[in-house]
Amino acid sequence: MPRLPTSLLRKARAIDPLLPRLLGVCRELRAAQNELRWLREYADKIARGRSGKAHRTLLRGMVENRASGKPLQYIVGTEYFGDLEIKCRPGVLIPRQETAASVTHLTHLLRSAQGLPDELRVLDLCTGTGCIPLLFKHEFSDAPHPVRLRLLGIDLSQEALDLAKQNLERLQEPDVDDESSVINFLQADVLKESWDEQTVERPCIQAALNFSRQPQFWDVLISNPPYISPSGYWTTTTRSVRGFEPKLALVPPASEGATDTDQGDTFYPRLLTIASECEAKIILLEVADMKQALRVANLARRLNTCTGIEIWRDQPDQKSGTEHQDGFPVIGTGNARSVLCWRGPGAAWLGKEDELNVMGAATDMPLSLQPQFTYPFVESSEDSRSSYLEDRTMHNHRPRGAYKLFEAGRQLVSQDSKKK
Repeated sequence: MPRLPTSLLRKARAIDPLLPRLLGVCRELRAAQNELRWLREYADKIARGRSGKAHRTLLRGMVENRASGKPLQYIVGTEYFGDLEIKCRPGVLIPRQETAASVTHLTHLLRSAQGLPDELRVLDLCTGTGCIPLLFKHEFSDAPHPVRLRLLGIDLSQEALDLAKQNLERLQEPDVDDESSVINFLQADVLKESWDEQTVERPCIQAALNFSRQPQFWDVLISNPPYISPSGYWTTTTRSVRGFEPKLALVPPASEGATDTDQGDTFYPRLLTIASECEAKIILLEVADMKQALRVANLARRLNTCTGIEIWRDQPDQKSGTEHQDGFPVIGTGNARSVLCWRGPGAAWLGKEDELNVMGAATDMPLSLQPQFTYPFVESSEDSRSSYLEDRTMHNHRPRGAYKLFEAGRQLVSQDSKKK
């Protein structure tokens, strides 16, 4: 990191003696001034009624914390996510505005859609602070057509779930009985399969849904999973992120034989499998960059369970020229941020029913009341089918059926009874 010019430090000190300490992390004078203003406002708020000396001591301590690299959001305790002020604390990933832009754009497409079900079910995996389901609900609050929402946020971290519940309670309007939406948060391990050993603290998705009596089928699946590769963690993240935000929420767990790129992509095959199992009509997955977006989009195309795929940039609502990469439409401006997939009625909900179907044979895939499991055969020959099934057997990909879900739920009930 280049050293700051002495002239810039002098200029900052002339404006405020505390500004030079913030320049080290902000790198720009205007950014440092903004952060000092926010810290001063927060100090004013919590030191109200105390002496001027106490106020100055408090402010200096906050500035030193920030100068050490601690994120501003952890110091002041909140961050804006769209129009919502979300509570933040160390140990839980800080919400990003780029994520909010994708969620807001999706809700704006859906709010005016015709033919939505009476109850729109939204599943958010790796929910963290709960910011995604909370913003989804907020954006639907003034929808032109009343829609009942059922939103469920799932995370492995109990610390994250506790914070998500606090945000839900904090953002609920007092004395208002909102019957138009239901929001719940649930602990589960997204990567765990239904045949793995289940525990109360780390159940698979299906077992957690069964145990908590949540629906098995969902209309929209959203996820901002850990997606940074080990090398990317050291080359693309800031010192502040590496030093203070939870690595568990940024870098997927290592697996034997996985390359650096494979580890960064760990969650996506599982997320697409869950989307197929719960018959999601719309899938929105956040990614790190265009290379990862194309890998995820091509994976979804190979699975052949979607009728359309798009890549969204940071500002998907911003109009840009027609762009395609690997045959996928690229929407908006900025860096590649999300991959959007849809099937069945999801096309009409998104206003995509008149667009060219990029997935071919997946168009006529039935959407019954039971899950449809479609194996991703790239070719139709018997040899390729046999080869694929052998590969599934080698990797212990067993069929997912009602018995497996029953067994997973039974294990959880048994363990919960023992605890009591």
